Amino acid sequence: MFSAEENAMEIINPSVDKYEKHFKEIFPLYEYINITENKDYDFSVSGAKKLNTFIENRIETNDPVKIPKGYEDRVY
Repeated sequence: MFSAEENAMEIINPSVDKYEKHFKEIFPLYEYINITENKDYDFSVSGAKKLNTFIENRIETNDPVKIPKGYEDRVY
């Protein structure tokens, strides 16, 4: 189970939605926990802001991330 700091998902979800709308494919969020985590949470507010910047950069450069084979079949 993943932990989320209060308000982190309110930053992450719109960013992911924007990515998915732009690229018309899923964003493999759990592959980027290394960006969103801190010592207390898997999804921190500071990490959410970093992820937002990462996603905005991918959209600006029209460079989608790779989706690992079988990602959608995994159970989290």
